[in-house]
Amino acid sequence: MTETFLKKTKRGTKHKRQTDADLAARTRDLEEANNTSSFVAHELNNLLTVIQINTEFLLESIGENPASAQELDEIQRASKRASILARQLLASSRLEPFDANLAEATLRRKTAGKKLAMPEKAPRVAETILLVEDEAAVRGLAKRILTQMGYRVLEASDGAIALRIAAGHVGEIDLVLTDVAMPNLGGRGMVEELRELSPGIRVLFMSGYPREEIFPEKGVAGNTPYLQKPFTSETLSAEVRSALGYAR
Repeated sequence: MTETFLKKTKRGTKHKRQTDADLAARTRDLEEANNTSSFVAHELNNLLTVIQINTEFLLESIGENPASAQELDEIQRASKRASILARQLLASSRLEPFDANLAEATLRRKTAGKKLAMPEKAPRVAETILLVEDEAAVRGLAKRILTQMGYRVLEASDGAIALRIAAGHVGEIDLVLTDVAMPNLGGRGMVEELRELSPGIRVLFMSGYPREEIFPEKGVAGNTPYLQKPFTSETLSAEVRSALGYAR
């Protein structure tokens, strides 16, 4: 009887170990899938930024060609719907509920009545902005918009390069507009080092990830200037002005 009991105990222990191993494997697979979903959504938001802003440029340049305007308008609507899917993908990666209808209604309210034209050019040379973005297409478009607004733009493809540029322009930079996730040195680490050189420098972070994911610390997310991708020329203009201390 004792021998039978020992055999059953061993089988039970072996089964429990197998179950624990299976659970751990499933947990790892889920975490990997969530991380992949989050990364894909982030990259998708970068691409959608390029699509939306280039569509704005084209809409501004076509003049009175209604056929082309209709086609470009369809592209813009599709990209906005795709941005909702990217948000849903991000929410899914964090196992959070997501209401696509609510997100679409919010997007409609934000864009209702807005012009598709570029922000007006500034009548003078304004402040200097250090633009830090590893996605070349996004960086190029952001620089074009900011330059047309009258800002002087210094650009860098990652945080390490940005620090070298900042060291050569001490006292000249009024705002750092930086992506968060970048190779070599990310935006947050770069800003921490930059503030040792210029403690009071203004910063506007941007990312395809939600604000709460970038700044999970309590109280930090709501107080940190943040530009969510995908963004439009109008959104970029408004957030930059706000970060510089101007009224929207």
